[in-house]
Amino acid sequence: MDPRSLLAPAAIVELSRCVSTPVRPVKEVRALRDGSEAFPVMLDLIGSATKSVWFENFIFAGDATGQRFARALGKAARRGVEVRVLYDPVGTMMVKGGSIANALAAEGVAARAFRPVSLLKPWTWPRLRHRDHRKTMVVDSEVAVVGGLCISNNWAGHDEGGHNWRDTALLVRGALVGDVEIAFDMMWERAEGEDVPPAMVVTETAPPVPCGMVAADRPGALRVALVYIWLAQHAQRTLEITDAYLVTPEPVVAAFEAAARRGVEVQFLLPGNNNHPSAAASARRRYARLMTAGARIHEWRGMMVHAKTAVADSEIVLVGSSNLDPLSMTRNYELNLLLADAATGQVMSEMFRRDLEGARQIRPETWSRRPLWQKAAEALAGAFDDNL
Repeated sequence: MDPRSLLAPAAIVELSRCVSTPVRPVKEVRALRDGSEAFPVMLDLIGSATKSVWFENFIFAGDATGQRFARALGKAARRGVEVRVLYDPVGTMMVKGGSIANALAAEGVAARAFRPVSLLKPWTWPRLRHRDHRKTMVVDSEVAVVGGLCISNNWAGHDEGGHNWRDTALLVRGALVGDVEIAFDMMWERAEGEDVPPAMVVTETAPPVPCGMVAADRPGALRVALVYIWLAQHAQRTLEITDAYLVTPEPVVAAFEAAARRGVEVQFLLPGNNNHPSAAASARRRYARLMTAGARIHEWRGMMVHAKTAVADSEIVLVGSSNLDPLSMTRNYELNLLLADAATGQVMSEMFRRDLEGARQIRPETWSRRPLWQKAAEALAGAFDDNL
């Protein structure tokens, strides 16, 4: 194997050091595109569970989509499956439908709200800074689904009355599932107690590909930022990034810029219609800089693109909950899967190219002539990321 390949054992060990978690063999990987594909798979897994369903999400809304999941989880609990649900109450307040808490209680599901905040209890306000932004599910300790999809009508398909936000998750089987389960269990305890930092674990010898690791982040750890920097520094041919909020900390955007300057084909797929307009304006402040370096930027034409994925050389894949923004990079609890697998890399690269058919490329020559009001909005929005 070419020692420069990202699938070389030495490269995989370096990635393990970035995230401080062991590298595990992977038996199966399946990319799930959007809620229209992911939700039926997740509901089928819940329906067939025999031992356990551990379910964690930043947003678990009380709308039609949330009610559908609550009913499935309730049925599993009533047939004797250990069901545990962890959701972030602050994240859930951000969408229509309200909280799913009452529905879960009515279904007899054991659920915890991650560090609730009350306006009437000032001592809870500091909890606003560090939220559970993860989106994971582990069933029977055998299969895990990890990605960027929340449980809300925003992610449901149009045929289900949803808004069909563009998002991606990975289904995995193999030893890696055990590490996702450990990550959930720590968050379950963390929800009501003190934060205990996980042990630092480094793999010295990587197993054969396909293999992977959990890229779990916590406030101040900066692990996913290190992964993005590593991918940008080591990619030889391509770096394909899909993200919702390119409000990128300086070391990360500098790494992207450097990769493009040395000839790597760096491409970004970003929202054309962002659910947070100020974040969109702030992200666009970086467009000129990245395009000058040679990166290509594409904006999605449809509803919100919410996926958080990176594919380097069609060999290393990162999929999960971490946005390219200061909240994900420095403040929140996040969970991603980092896979070394050429087959999955090819699937994800093909998905990226397919997505570009539904996007428009931002051209440097036309971008420089954008309206003055738009430039003013971008400058004003700088406060969004400068003060986070």
